[in-house]
Amino acid sequence: MKLFNSIVLILVSLFILTTSCNNRKTYADRLKDERKAIDLFIAKNNIEVLREFPANGEFDDNDFYRDPNSGVYFNIIDYGDSAIKPQWREKIYIRFKGLHYFATGDTILYSNYQSTFPEELEYFGPVNSTTLSAYSNSTAGWAVPLSYVGHRGKVKLIVPFEMGSSYDKDQFTPTYYEQVEYRFENQW
Repeated sequence: MKLFNSIVLILVSLFILTTSCNNRKTYADRLKDERKAIDLFIAKNNIEVLREFPANGEFDDNDFYRDPNSGVYFNIIDYGDSAIKPQWREKIYIRFKGLHYFATGDTILYSNYQSTFPEELEYFGPVNSTTLSAYSNSTAGWAVPLSYVGHRGKVKLIVPFEMGSSYDKDQFTPTYYEQVEYRFENQW
């Protein structure tokens, strides 16, 4: 009888274990959730998604261009010194404010403007399938607008989790940055 009870207990345990594993979200589910969250954020904030980069380079406050290679949305606030472009492997120092994890219940807006040290990004060229792996240790979404802005340029960003920080990727959460400012290492 003890053997029978042990077998039944093992079978029930296996059944519970296997059914609980089926409740986990797949990567495809996470991408669908992200798409819905971004679409809702865009709708709530009256954001106009531009299909093409503005010919005159000017953005209205709620105009965002969606980069087709990365899925990152950006709005250029200030081009900075557009004559100065980042060089390959140059360090880019990043200050941001208004970081919002809008797909979660987190209502805090984060900033690193008061921090002693800015975030750093090593520039490997425009973000595409070839350079994406080079940005894997940082927030690749920060690098997307660097093809357009110069030293001290400022942008707003909506960053899908795959283009975000390691935390964003682990938590499957997209982010919004009210302002990201770039300073190039060789311009200090």
